[in-house]
Amino acid sequence: MHFRAVFTADIHGYLFPTDYVTDPVKEMGLLRLMPHFQRDNETLLLDGGDTIQGSPLTSWAHRENAWPHPCAKLFNLAGYDYVTIGNHDLDYGTDYYCAYLRQLKAKCVCANIRDREGKLPVLSSVVHTLPNGLKIGVTGVCTQQLMRWEKKDVLSTLIIEDPVLRAGEELQALRDECDLTVCIYHGGFSRDPVPGKTLSVGLENQGESLCDLGFDLVLCAHQHRSMPGRRIGRSFAVQVPSRGTECCILDATGQKGAWQIECSMLRASCEPSEEGIQLLQDEKKANRHWLDSTVGSLDRPLLPEAPLHRAYFGSPMANLINQVQNEAAGTEFSACSLPNAVSPLPETVSIRDILSFYPHPNTLVVLHMRMKDLRRYLEQCAAYFALDEQGNAAICTRYLEPKAHHYHYDFLYGLNYEVDVCLPEGGRVGRILRESDGTELRPDEEIDVCFSSYRASGIGGFDFLKSLPVVREIRTPVRSLIISYFERRGRVETDGRNPVHFKTAPKMVSY
Repeated sequence: MHFRAVFTADIHGYLFPTDYVTDPVKEMGLLRLMPHFQRDNETLLLDGGDTIQGSPLTSWAHRENAWPHPCAKLFNLAGYDYVTIGNHDLDYGTDYYCAYLRQLKAKCVCANIRDREGKLPVLSSVVHTLPNGLKIGVTGVCTQQLMRWEKKDVLSTLIIEDPVLRAGEELQALRDECDLTVCIYHGGFSRDPVPGKTLSVGLENQGESLCDLGFDLVLCAHQHRSMPGRRIGRSFAVQVPSRGTECCILDATGQKGAWQIECSMLRASCEPSEEGIQLLQDEKKANRHWLDSTVGSLDRPLLPEAPLHRAYFGSPMANLINQVQNEAAGTEFSACSLPNAVSPLPETVSIRDILSFYPHPNTLVVLHMRMKDLRRYLEQCAAYFALDEQGNAAICTRYLEPKAHHYHYDFLYGLNYEVDVCLPEGGRVGRILRESDGTELRPDEEIDVCFSSYRASGIGGFDFLKSLPVVREIRTPVRSLIISYFERRGRVETDGRNPVHFKTAPKMVSY
């Protein structure tokens, strides 16, 4: 007997072969993967979630309320059978995702997430019988870290359970009835199975635990990593990267309990589906017109700095974001981070430029901080810095391995603070000064600071932020706030002030 699974994940709205920053066609996008989907009666086409958020196309679709959704149109054309929920699929709210799913011909399977009102058309699992008689049991689960990331108003509509527990319960129900079982997991692995390096801690990525349950296939997503199929625990597991750069084809031959599985990882190297291009030509034209519309200008182009350089000398890009955040939140103090690789902002700024510059769906949270909270927060930021063997400025290796995460260093605005890198972590921060008048904050002082929703959730070593009092939330996405900021001003002035003052300045030799 034979069964084929074709698997994609983390498309993030990248349907066309473009990153929306440059025009040249790239090896990415669902349209360039679709020719690999050679369908027959023994094949299921599956997706691991994070579909309708993440690209300028999906930002346009949401802002313009473009229905039917372009992702649904192309998924229907491709012939997807089953999808699961990704954490970012809920960024625009439960009602929006519900409307999307109702346009999708594929069934959504997710055993550990359901909405309290029963609106979402989601199944815990399904038994799919192929024409050759094989019964394929399919379930899906999503990382439970969703509870830390998602906005409170969205979480209030959902019931989120332990993905490993729920997957195990569904497997018990499917095992006797099915010849082969599949778990689609919007999550990854805590350790790289080959070198054995730690990839994450906590409950964000529980792929190993899912593989121990005994599914025949475990299809993983979320980490945006490519992992060719291999045996892990009691399952055959695979993981695909993001933005439609790669898909996986799994061929299983044999019978129940004795499957031989082969895996092919295929790049988005085909000519784009002409039928798909024709289907979405109106959306493409409208999206391009919207993206290229000018919203304002800068007093100078803002070019990306290397991570250590911007942390050491200050970043006009970070200051711009903080200026926007302070105005939107009505605060004096703001903090933000920058991606590992940040896109430039030219002197004449379009919507495309802003969405490329700030691609994330973050909103804003204002937290009330006492001095002990502020010092703890700044000490965590100061841990980013290190000294190399020659005493030169460097980045702490924890921010570089097992993968780079410079976005866990924050740029403060409205305050200046002293850092002595020669001192042990946890005791590096000296005086903290108010930038407006240079006065030192008193030990009993309390302030309100504006953070992104991502940081306020505690991610990046800032767990204690979750317990601080919330003054208010601004639920408009930051990138929309940046667009409005330019539209109101027309021309925006920038500055390169650095809140960090090195008490014992290490030498900066390279970055």
